[in-house]
Formats: sequence, C-alpha cells, structure tokens
Amino acid sequence: MQVPTELTATSPLPVTGKQGFTYSYQFGEFSTAAVHKGWRSTATHSVGQPISADLTRVRQKSSFVLQPVGGTTWEAQSAYLLRDNDLGIQTGANSRTDVTLRSDEVFRTYIFAPNQPGWQLVVENHLGLGRELQPPAGTLSSGDSVLTVRPVTHLMRRDGQPMQLPTGSPLGYEFVRANGSVVAAVELLGRGRVWLSPALSPETKGPVVAAVTALLMHHR
Repeated sequence: MQVPTELTATSPLPVTGKQGFTYSYQFGEFSTAAVHKGWRSTATHSVGQPISADLTRVRQKSSFVLQPVGGTTWEAQSAYLLRDNDLGIQTGANSRTDVTLRSDEVFRTYIFAPNQPGWQLVVENHLGLGRELQPPAGTLSSGDSVLTVRPVTHLMRRDGQPMQLPTGSPLGYEFVRANGSVVAAVELLGRGRVWLSPALSPETKGPVVAAVTALLMHHR
C-alpha cells in the first residue's frame, strides 16, 4: 500500500495474532484482549414477480479491550449495518438481473476509557443509481478533536509508481488531521500493517490504535 510522505520514515508494524476463528490482534507494543465478534446476520425480503423489490439488512457487532496504552486501558464497541434496496428482473427460467437502487453501509465504533473523553469512529458508504462509485470514508472524533479517515486505493508498483485498483473496496485507511498531516495508516491486505507517526500525542494514540484495530477486525 502506498503511504504518504509523513509516514515513509516510520517502520510499518506487521499485524499478528489471528488464528482461525480466534480473534486477537497485536502490532508493535499494542495488543487486544476480551475480543468478541458476533455472527453476521442477514435478512432479505422480496416482493413481486417477475420484477421484484428486494430489501436486505446485514448486521454485525464486535467488541474488544486494548491493553494499556500509556497506562490507560481503552475499550471499543462496534456495530456494522448494511441496507440494500435492489430491483430484481427475471429474464428467464433460471436467470435474473439485479440493479442496486440504493445501498447504505455504516460501520460505527465507540471508544472509551476511564477519565478520558469518548471517541467515535464512523466509516460509511452510500451507493445507488446516479451516484459515483466511491470507497467508504469517515471520521474519528471526540468532543474537541476530529481526524478524517481517508480510504487508500493505490498500490505501489515495483517501479515505484502508484497503481489504482478498479474496485470500491479500500486497501487501507489514513488518519488525517485538519491541517492535512497524516498521523496513522492501516493496510488491510493480507494480515495487515500499521504505521503510527511519532507526532501522535499520548491522549490521541490510544483512540487511534483502537480505531485501527476495529477496522482490521471489521475487514477480517
């Protein structure tokens, strides 16, 4: 994954720990405990034939505890919700064409610790007819601070040139301050890698690491 100039001098931290259905994440000095990831539930309701209106709902919840970061134990609780409205057209005895009229996808994580301001990660995507295909994006915010969570869609080729993949799914995310500087990044490909800027303040590092971990868990 291509990372911005601010992070090129920072060594990436490989993500380890996940084995089969056992969820545990470690990178650098950070690790999780008490990880719970619920089953993804899907419900579909269809009305009409041969042209049908299909309504799909997907839900999933997860939570974890982040081992003390600078002496503070952070907890995170996440919820994922997908709503799809599709138009289905029966084109033959065993064939069908589907058109997405609207798709709303939201991933939300609440991050909290004793005697610390609460943070909220929100990453969302809204698709449908007439809307340009865009990867999910969002924010990580507390009452006083806001970081933009920006999707990364470029790979670095062997010749050093960036290459964008023709997909709506991000390769990772960057965490960006209001002044445009990037303080963290996470790669979702393979086992994953994490970059953390030395400029991260102690009070911000815990929430950022928790948000990175929540995104890794969500995309596994």
